[in-house]
Amino acid sequence: MKSSILSSDLHFHSVYSDGSSTLKEIFEQAAKRSVGAIALTDHDTVLGIPEEVQLSTQYGIDIITGIELTAKEEGLKFHVLGYGIDHLSQELINYSKSVLGEEWQKNLKQIKLMQANGIEIDEQSFIEAGQGGPLYRAKFLGVLAKYGYIKEEDVMNLIPTYFGSNAPYYMPDDYDYLSFEEVAKLIKRNGGQVVLAHPGKIKKKNEGLYHELIGQTALDGLELYHPSNGLDVRQELLGICQSRDLLITGGSDYHGLYNKKGTPLFGETLPQFVYEEMKHLIYQKNR
Repeated sequence: MKSSILSSDLHFHSVYSDGSSTLKEIFEQAAKRSVGAIALTDHDTVLGIPEEVQLSTQYGIDIITGIELTAKEEGLKFHVLGYGIDHLSQELINYSKSVLGEEWQKNLKQIKLMQANGIEIDEQSFIEAGQGGPLYRAKFLGVLAKYGYIKEEDVMNLIPTYFGSNAPYYMPDDYDYLSFEEVAKLIKRNGGQVVLAHPGKIKKKNEGLYHELIGQTALDGLELYHPSNGLDVRQELLGICQSRDLLITGGSDYHGLYNKKGTPLFGETLPQFVYEEMKHLIYQKNR
């Protein structure tokens, strides 16, 4: 492998899904560093990308349009990244709104439960705290921290207490997620490249499914550089990418305050060749 230098971050999240940082805050951080390109990959939504495009022009930082879609196989949810997607596609916009709507229906029920249990935060304050995205569990607790019900530093530790399977605000995720094949077709129909996100996480939960997925012919790439991928997984993925001529991608998977591993933005150092092999996907703002 070529020597590693900080060149890009191709996997991070904002307030449009389960991150705590606004896109403006993210671009302000990126402007202070020498980066080749960045890619917002919010969960199941492209609704933040128009703002990303605007900020890209404002700050002079290249972007690759992206999304991290949830798929489900054998009862296990996992993620698939789509890079270079047409974020103005009505199909992707409709899908994003569908997931957002389902999440907010669940969120509104959880808000009512909290209010019934003495948490005096009005519904509108919760909605405003979403800043364009739904209230994923950590984000929900971020609102409670903002209003003094819990400490900010306890947000991630308290997720099981508030939203674990036997916790007072637990609600099952009943959304009808797509299979890997369906997700891959959705990405390709909308001009994107299909990349399996953080394969090491899948391997820990279901090794058989991991091997099945990394062998899929629909893949255009594998996310090798991710905080959760151990050295053994990275070496295995590198061999697969080289033998099949797949894209090698990576990123910090930054979530701001809601990072389980605490990895900062640009916290996963990528080799220069990752940027070089992905730069053909850089969004052309004049198209």
